[in-house]
Amino acid sequence: MKKIVSSAAVVVLLLAAAACGKKGGILPPFVYVPQKAENLKAVQRGRHILLDWTNPESYTDGRPLAGISAIEVWIYEAGSAPQSGAPVLTAGEFESKARRLAVIEQIEPPLPAPKKEPQKKEGLAKPKNIAPKTGEQIYKYLLTEKDLKSGRLLFAVRVKEAKKGRTSDFSDHAAVSPQPLPLPPGNIRTQVFEDRIQIGWDAPQENFDHSAPARLKGYYIYRIDSSHKLQCLNPGLVREEKFNDANFLFGQTYRYFVRAAASEATPVQESEDSATTEVTPKDVFPPAAPAGLTAIKGANFITLIWDAGRAKDLAGYKVWRREAGQDRFVPLTAQSILENTYTDTSVEKDKRYEYAITALDRSGNESPKSETVSEIIKDGWP
Repeated sequence: MKKIVSSAAVVVLLLAAAACGKKGGILPPFVYVPQKAENLKAVQRGRHILLDWTNPESYTDGRPLAGISAIEVWIYEAGSAPQSGAPVLTAGEFESKARRLAVIEQIEPPLPAPKKEPQKKEGLAKPKNIAPKTGEQIYKYLLTEKDLKSGRLLFAVRVKEAKKGRTSDFSDHAAVSPQPLPLPPGNIRTQVFEDRIQIGWDAPQENFDHSAPARLKGYYIYRIDSSHKLQCLNPGLVREEKFNDANFLFGQTYRYFVRAAASEATPVQESEDSATTEVTPKDVFPPAAPAGLTAIKGANFITLIWDAGRAKDLAGYKVWRREAGQDRFVPLTAQSILENTYTDTSVEKDKRYEYAITALDRSGNESPKSETVSEIIKDGWP
């Protein structure tokens, strides 16, 4: 009887095992592949095509990416492809027809050396192109004569993750039709005025392939301030060879460069950067002379009133006096005053006095003297 029970138990176990097996076989391990790069854009600037894109931050299943070891940049000469859009190519077709332009390697920073041992200097040399693990990325491609004749170029990038070296799919393609663009403007110069910095330049006469005249529609002016912030100063094309920058501060250093534009449509086709000119504007411009000076006499004083100055950096006024017939004015105020009125109590009767006012700014610049007024207090006033 015990043998029969044991046999039955074995059968039940076998049936249970068989029933479990019907749920499916063992799945293969998931292969962690990086997501593809996104937002790839290609724009021509002078002799170069500038590519920029966003590197992935996760695998295709959403897990955080362990890091990027390299980025591949690919190009395909698409020939006379329609201007309305890029040819439709599968990833395999693109890889078979395209060629790899560059591999931008990412080297992980070395671990800090122990405090007691100096860090070794040996190791791999740092490559010229270093890609960040994630975030924005830029690549600059120098056009060839063949590229200019090809009609249309397609670009794509793909990334290799750092842990296992697995490669992502190609990014979406970015297309550009290269053109001979103007050489950059020359002879960049600046001139400082009280209310503006004027930037001037000479127009390019030919394109970078030596064809003439230059394909010129206008200019864009760029400024780098002391915090290294780059800013395009004109939202629309400038048609003449000068531009006024009114948004500046005295004592700050600015650098300017200009690009010639061959188109108005976005993305704008621009030349390479011109040479850069640097200027640190200094306030050497005095305020305007005060106006409207009037003298009012009393029994033993003379009060002066004048119009308030309008200079943004006005620091105050000086009051000047001389006796009639004298050549030189002398200051009545040891320090500048903020009010646009002053009362002179150091007058003597039966003496005529002449007055003038000057304005000062915060940089210490002083205006010319205002028009003079004269007044006398006679004995027995009024």
